[in-house]
Formats: sequence, structure tokens, C-alpha cells
Amino acid sequence: GGNWSFNVYLPPGYDQSTERYPVVYLFRGAVDEWLDRGEDASRNGRNIQDITDTLIAKSEMGGVILVMPGFTAMTGPGSEADYAFILNTLIPFIDQNYRTLPSRWQRGVDGFSLGGLHMVNLIWRNPERFASAGSYDGTLSLFNFNQMISAGEPYFARLRPIQFLLHSAAIAPSNLNVNRRTDTLLNSYGIHNTFSDLLFSATSQHNWWNADEHMIRSLPLHWSKFQAPPHNVPLFWTSTLPTKAAGIVRLSWSIGRASDSLKTMVEYSKNAGASWQTLLFASRRDSVFDWDTLNDSDGTRYLVRVQVFGDTLYGILQAAQRFTVDNPGNSPPDAVFLSPQRNAKASGTYLITWNAEDPEGDPVRTSIYGSSDNGKSWQTIVTDLSNAGSYAWSSQFSANSPAYLLKLRCSDGALTSEVISEPFEIMNSRGIIAGIKHTAGGSDGRVVVNIVDPSRLTGHIYRILFDDTTSTQKLYNVLDATNNAYLIRNTPFVGDGSEGPSFDGLRLRVFDYPLATNNRDSTRWTKGKSTLTSQITVPPFSVGSETISGVAYPSDYEIRIADRIVDTSSTLFGAGATQLYFTVWNTTENHRVPVIVSELDGDGKISRFDDIFILEKDRHSQFVVTWEIFFSGDERAILPVAGDVFTLKTIKPIRGNDVFEFSSMATGIAGNDHLTPSAIELFQNYPNPFSAGGGSAFGGNPTTAISFHLPAPSWSGQADLSAGARSAQVEASAKAELPAPSRVEGPAPSRVEGSAISHVTLTVFDLLGREIATLVNGDFSPGSHTVQWNASGLASGLYFYRLKAGNNVITKKALLLK
Repeated sequence: GGNWSFNVYLPPGYDQSTERYPVVYLFRGAVDEWLDRGEDASRNGRNIQDITDTLIAKSEMGGVILVMPGFTAMTGPGSEADYAFILNTLIPFIDQNYRTLPSRWQRGVDGFSLGGLHMVNLIWRNPERFASAGSYDGTLSLFNFNQMISAGEPYFARLRPIQFLLHSAAIAPSNLNVNRRTDTLLNSYGIHNTFSDLLFSATSQHNWWNADEHMIRSLPLHWSKFQAPPHNVPLFWTSTLPTKAAGIVRLSWSIGRASDSLKTMVEYSKNAGASWQTLLFASRRDSVFDWDTLNDSDGTRYLVRVQVFGDTLYGILQAAQRFTVDNPGNSPPDAVFLSPQRNAKASGTYLITWNAEDPEGDPVRTSIYGSSDNGKSWQTIVTDLSNAGSYAWSSQFSANSPAYLLKLRCSDGALTSEVISEPFEIMNSRGIIAGIKHTAGGSDGRVVVNIVDPSRLTGHIYRILFDDTTSTQKLYNVLDATNNAYLIRNTPFVGDGSEGPSFDGLRLRVFDYPLATNNRDSTRWTKGKSTLTSQITVPPFSVGSETISGVAYPSDYEIRIADRIVDTSSTLFGAGATQLYFTVWNTTENHRVPVIVSELDGDGKISRFDDIFILEKDRHSQFVVTWEIFFSGDERAILPVAGDVFTLKTIKPIRGNDVFEFSSMATGIAGNDHLTPSAIELFQNYPNPFSAGGGSAFGGNPTTAISFHLPAPSWSGQADLSAGARSAQVEASAKAELPAPSRVEGPAPSRVEGSAISHVTLTVFDLLGREIATLVNGDFSPGSHTVQWNASGLASGLYFYRLKAGNNVITKKALLLK
């Protein structure tokens, strides 16, 4: 009785296909806990939807339906009626109303804490309903295992087909000891945990961060189990499958001795099994189906299959060879990329491969195009190839990008088809231009100029100018100041360091920040002895019943303390006026700014619990609220006196007034054809700051890039080193058990003069000097290299990363922020 609520996660593309999916039931307690990003502080904005989307996008698993029941009656051990409802009402309801694969072999269960208890209760009552079962730190102490022991071998024989995925927390209070006894009981009957250790990690806690981390590890294993069901229903074709089909095609098959309660599904694939569409799903035992191919487009990569389902039975029968569907009329070529695959890495000469066939058998001509800006623009790689199926691409002259795309355009002479590759990475070793000057503006963004073709360098002076007036995209222009001519106009950039269009043998990499943020390290009392602490935010600002959103204004500020009244606070937005013993200055733009002040004592002096809201004018000369400075401290805090200065520093995105200037004089060229830096350089990582938190202004991406440059052994007679150079694209994962928003400080690269380098290590340490991760440990040729550091899971705090190259050591520090 009562209301029974649940959430259902449907995988990407569910509404655009007829594909059917396996199901995992997730238990905890209240209905929204798996989806609530703020369920506890550890979760840091992440939920099961984010986790599953990411695992699918990274191809670590396929699509899956998640069902998250939230029964008020299930906040405790639950009753027989509760579990009967799940088994007899909820599971059939889900199978009837969503496109599931309705078999125990495509059904799993997992849970956190109390949800682990629910999992055990379900497999005790009906293990034949599930193929995979897991839990994180389940409260199994509430389950009476004596009933399992009394049931003995016949019951545990029913458990053996199930995959178990069990984890427990380490730090008390946890359920580790009871769960170990459960694991021992299973082991005694030959049933083993798939994870090598029941203990999740030495620092794991009974919180949602670790429960989510458990799901990151268990969901792909649930999905893998579903891909390999035991084929215990014999099937074989009784019809001959055509090599070329048209009109109505009869499919018939035979089902061996099996239960009459089987369901039948007939599917076809247009792309050789990459995805499937349903032709028939029937709650009966069928053995023949007439497929009208006129309802589908022509193609050369068709497959068909039949699946039958029962609660414990499963069978599958698939065509051994792909075949062509060719109905009357001409159709465009059917094409697919074979390489690159998603997340592949390309450098130097890379072999692009594809399959392109025409349903009518006409000859096919192929062209290939590339894009480094997510398909906004395309550059020609090669045109009008015979359909050989492969092309050796010299990628070194294309733009380096973490998400490059290729487009295949195929023509049979009359009709054309296009297909776009999965995103992949191009990272060729480049020489870089030294001595780039930031001649105007105060941005903390960075520009790197890569040398793509040294033979085209002109030695001219160039200026990089920016336009931030559009609401959707920042743009940059490149001016050849020597000839007073623009070489690049209105080129959009996202600030991730992808290379832009080529000019005079060069490509730009722009590193930018999405929003201005507070530079915590440099925000403090810079004059005087005050010990008041500060909290800097961009507020929603409330005045009466009105709420005004703040704007992260990219400027630095000073609060200058005086010995007399020197200003009056603003009365904008209905605020009260207060005479002030201080002024606030925008030191980036060199002007005094108005402020709104909220204080308890009303004396106009800076003290504990004073709130200052800085005002700036927008492009329409209207005042907006920007930074909020809230002062606090204990009762013994030293208050500021006349002459003291508080400095608020910000990290600033690139703006329209920023100008960079450089020359392509050949000061760093090795011989005539290769440029390497003249000294070892270790750059600050990018982005700076960055955050693993899903709610962060920096996008919630826990991966950051650290670049370093190694010198050539000499500048005379230097051979071309680019062919043998290794580009370090290493992702090192430093996994702890707490969320790891992070930021790295310091605007300028460190430099150490040196010679040829053979062996390089790049290591990350915490504040106590403990090694956190080794990002690089190997031999590298001269040139520019980039390492990806995945800092997810690290606690906030100060870290150091150290480059050792030969006898040279360079260390820079990183500050991870939540």
C-alpha cells in the first residue's frame, strides 16, 4: 500500500532508437539519493547520471538502464511485502514499460549502505532474477545469514551463476568486519568476489564519494557480465540468408527443447553490429518473421539476429556474414571509419582506414577532411581518391588538438555520403617561439606559438589581438606588423590549447579561463599587521525582496585604510549610506570604485563580520555587483589601522584589450629545419585553476596539462629530431578517496640552462613530501612535450610537481581547490 516512487536513467540515444538495454537496480533508501548531487558534502556535485554518461562516452561500457527505487518502507531492513513488490511488480513493470532485455542474464542489482542489505535480501529470495550483484559498504549485519547456512549447498548452487562485486569502507564507522564474514561464507562454497579485495582502499569512508567511486568500477563489470549470457536455448536458422536482399525477406529459425514461456526479439543492424534496431518483440515463442526491407535504407553492412528470453533461459542466433540491402533506385555509398577510433592518438604519418561500398556496386571515389574546432570548419586533407580503404596521412602539418575530427566524403558519381569520425587526439612534437610579450592588457591567459613548418618562417613581427564583444565566442586576429596586414581574422577559440589555423609556418595555442576567479594565494593583507581573514565570492546580492546576481569582474583591488572618513558607501539597489574610513581601488584599471557595505556596528571601519560588495560598470555603463569580501576572525583578531592595505587578486580571462607580440626570428632553430628551446622549461599546468567538482566554474574536469621543453645538444649541424621525438601524452591517475578540485599557481615558466637530455622524470608530491604520482619516467628527445595529470580523488591542499632532466631539477607548486 501507499505510493512507490522510483527514478529511471535512460542511456544516451534511447529516444532515437529501438535498441533494448540491460538493467541495473540501485538501492539506498530515499528516492533521489543516487541523483542528489548534494546528498553529502563528499559528493562534490557528482551523481550517478554523470558517472554513467561518462563511462558510456569513454566506451568503458555500453548503454544500460538504471532503476533507482525509493520506498519509504525500505529505509530499514524491509518486509516480505517490500521484496515481493520489487520482484513481482516493479521488475515486470520496468520490463513492460521500458526497452529492457527481459532476462535474468541482463539484470543486475547494486546498493550503498542499506542498499547493500536490500541486494542481499533480493538474491536470498530469488537469485534466479539477477546475473550480477554488488554493494558498497552494505549494512549486511542486519541480514540473518543463518538462513543461508541452513539452506546449504542447494541454495549456494543457485548463487554460483551470479557475479559478485563487493566493496567495503576502511575508516570506522564501516561495515567491513561483517562484510568480510559474508565474503568468507561465499568463499567456503566456491563463490568469489570479482574485486581482488573487499576493502575499497586504505582511506575509503562510508560516504557518497566512495559509493560513486565503487559504481565507476562496478558498472562496467555489470555491463560486461550482461554481454556473455550462457546460451542455454539452442537456435539455428531454417532459412537461407541472402547476400543481397530486396523487398520482403523471410527469416525462420528453430528453437530446441525449452520452456514455452520464452519471449522473442528479432533485430537488424545497418552498421555491422555497432547498434541494433528492433523488428519484432513478442511475448511468445516465435520461429518465423517476414522482414519488409523497403522500410529501411539501402546499405552494405546489414546483419540480423534473433534472441529469445526467459527468466533463466537465453538464446541468440546471428547471421554469420553481413549482407547488402538494395531496393529499386540508386543509393549513396555506405561508409564507415575503421581508424581512428574514439580517443586514439595520432602523430607523424598516421594510417586512416575506412570501408566504403556502394549498394549497387558502382565505383566509389573518396575525399577526407579534418577539423580541430568540433566541425565548425574543415580543412582538406586529400580529395578524389580511388576507394583503396586507407590513406597515409602526414598529420604533422595539421593542427594539434585533443578532439580532432575527420570527415569521409564518398561519391558513386551521382550521390554522395558523409561520415564523421569519433574525436581523437593529434599531438605532434613542435618547436616553439620564445620571447612572446604580453604588451597590453592584464589577462592571465597564455599564448604559445608552435612552429609547424620552419621553412616558412619570415622573421616578421606579429601581434595577436582579441575580440570579446560577442556573447558566444571569443575571437583572435593575427596582424603581420612588419607588413601591416592581417593574416588571420576573427578566429574563434575555446582556450583549451588546441592549435589554430596555420600562418607563415606557425600555429597559435591559446590557453584561457572561462571566468575570472579569485587568486586565493595572493589575496591577503599586504600592508599592516591585521589578522582578519577574508572570504571572496561572487554573490547573489539581496536588497529587500530583490536578488541581484554578481559578475566575476576581471580586475585586482585594494582596500586602503585611512585615519578619517574618506568615502561614503553607495546607495544603489536600496542600500543604506555609510561614511567609510577606507577606499576601494581597482588597481588593474587604476580607478576608485563604489561599494555597498553591510556591517553590524555601522562605524564605517573594517572589522569582523563586515561585508563589502564592489560595484563596476558594464558595457552599457550600468552598475553591477562584482566581488563580495566578507571579513571574519576570532575575538583576538588584530583589526586594520590607517595605512594598512588589503589586496584582492583575481585570475583573469583574456579580454579585448589584451595584445601579445612576438617575432619569428630564427633564434631557436636547430639547423635549418627544426626548432627546440635553448633551455629546459617547466610551465605551469593548464587550466589554472582547475576543478574536479561538477559544479565548478572550471567545468569539473579533473585533468590538467603540464608542458615542458628540452633543449637540443647544439645549434650547429643539428639533424631533424622530429621524426624520432616522443610526445609524452601520459595520463597518470592519482587516486585518493576525496574529491579533488585543483588549481596551479604561478604565471611564468621556470628555466634552467642545460644541454642534451636523455632521461626525464616528472613527479607530484604532497605538502609532506609524499610522492602522489609519477607522470613521466623515460627518455625523451629535444622538443616540446605535454603530460596529462588526472588529479581526481585528491584532497584539496598544496602540491608540488618536480621535473628532473639530467642534473637539472625544476619544481612548481599546485593548489587544489574545491
